[in-house]
Amino acid sequence: MNTTHRTTVFLLLLFQILFCPAQLDIVLKGGRVMDPETGLDAIRNVGIRGDRIVEISRDELEGKEVIDVSGLVVSPGFIDLHVHGQTNAAHKYQARDGVTTALELEGGMPFLKEWIKSKEGKTIVNYGATVPHALLRALAMKEYRNYLDQAKDILKEKGFEAPELFRLQANLQTAGYRSLTEDDLVYMRELLLEELEKGALGVGVPVGYYPGATAGEIYKVYQFAAEKGVPVFSHTRGFGMPGIQEAISNATASGAPLHIVHANSLSLGEIQVTLDMVEDAQKNGLDVTTEVYPYTAASTSLESAIFDEGWQEKLGISYGDIQWEATGERLTEATFKEYREKGGIVIIHMMKPEWIEKGIADPRTMIGSDGMPYHPKAHPRTAGTFSRVLGRYVREKKVIGLMDALRKMTLMPAQRLEEVAPSMHLKGRLQVGADADITIFDPETIIDKADFKGLQYSEGVTYVLVNGVFVVKEGKNVEGAFPGRAVVGKYRN
Repeated sequence: MNTTHRTTVFLLLLFQILFCPAQLDIVLKGGRVMDPETGLDAIRNVGIRGDRIVEISRDELEGKEVIDVSGLVVSPGFIDLHVHGQTNAAHKYQARDGVTTALELEGGMPFLKEWIKSKEGKTIVNYGATVPHALLRALAMKEYRNYLDQAKDILKEKGFEAPELFRLQANLQTAGYRSLTEDDLVYMRELLLEELEKGALGVGVPVGYYPGATAGEIYKVYQFAAEKGVPVFSHTRGFGMPGIQEAISNATASGAPLHIVHANSLSLGEIQVTLDMVEDAQKNGLDVTTEVYPYTAASTSLESAIFDEGWQEKLGISYGDIQWEATGERLTEATFKEYREKGGIVIIHMMKPEWIEKGIADPRTMIGSDGMPYHPKAHPRTAGTFSRVLGRYVREKKVIGLMDALRKMTLMPAQRLEEVAPSMHLKGRLQVGADADITIFDPETIIDKADFKGLQYSEGVTYVLVNGVFVVKEGKNVEGAFPGRAVVGKYRN
């Protein structure tokens, strides 16, 4: 090849790079593009190449696949910070509710490195978790330390769904009523650090489930989080203000970032006090946030400490307000005793609608589902949280505006995690350069359909993309699509 020819080829390649960029993979044509960070709310065409948004334009775009989304809202994918359902059976419902990132941050996930590996290439939505303080404090106790090696062996041979693993965890339940020794506390810190370095997104501290934890132990966890600059996600001690005040006090003294989960069910009738405390904390420069879900019932394990003696006075309810998930029946004193001994999930009808409206209307709250592991009769928040907010609280009740609701579902949860997970800067936004996690829905029809009789897919979510791949298309789940990726913390080694 002579010099003239080489120069011609070089110029042709340069022209192609500069003026003929690679074809777009997907074009979302003519939708109402809404981005809570920039405030963009306009009809635009969105171009996607690979896993990124590369163009947002008034001009017509060409691509390999052009989807007409006129009449629909094109939003950043919904980010749920609080999801216990981490199987694809649960993720199918989450995707139909518009969720593109489902994180287990309240309880955390043990053996995080192995868990992430087990989900790679097999998961519908993005995933991630915190360090599970409840489990690690139990394993730090001298008499239970041999359980750690046993659990690792079970995981290696049989995976996370092995029944032996659940039995091992059940055997640790009494640890929740015991306090740690000084030696245990030192070992607990080692375990916290070890799990944080596997990619955890903070520390999950559901101290309401282990009354044996002393105030000193919990404060040491906050000190650890402050030292590492990672958030604590807390189901606070008990119900009502003392537990919430303990958490905010710990965050204030230690400097740890704090996220209080489901402010509605923890605060009950005092939710306004919680909202005021979070507002004042933020005004005083503290990194304190919170979330709510749009239902008047909670859900948890009947055998847990939540139902220890005094639960009726504490929650202001009785047996008939508790629903057994497996059958849907309301409990009596006799069935309460029978099922508590057996163990299982219940739905707890204990909140008033006005408490929920107050929580959703407040500009400081995010939306977090607290979605349960998949079961056909699981709490409806497992399938319908985000559609319910958009359908009932935005469109029907007009409690908040559409852009405000989207901010609570996208930008705010992304910002909550940006310090610990820099990759979250690319999520929660509908902007050029952002991850192509996108939820497209009809604002006139979106609604939850699940109820306290059983799960159903939400309606009105038409398309959902995760990392540029459709997982919901024309209102139906896309079979065999597993584009979900791990969201990991900055300490991952």
